[in-house]
Amino acid sequence: MPTIKFYSVVKRQSVEIDVSKVELVTMKNGRPAAQALDPETGTKLFKILGAADKALIEQAKAKKG
Repeated sequence: MPTIKFYSVVKRQSVEIDVSKVELVTMKNGRPAAQALDPETGTKLFKILGAADKALIEQAKAKKG
């Protein structure tokens, strides 16, 4: 399964999260973003998405159901 790279402020390093555990959200200004939980610390991770990452998440969600 593909992964998306987030930056964890708590651990100060990049964390790769499986696409199936990522939630697609839209910010107030209309830009796409992704939200997930860090499996080790349990903190919320947030990433503003580019077109490639957004397409990757939407494709994985379409396959799932």
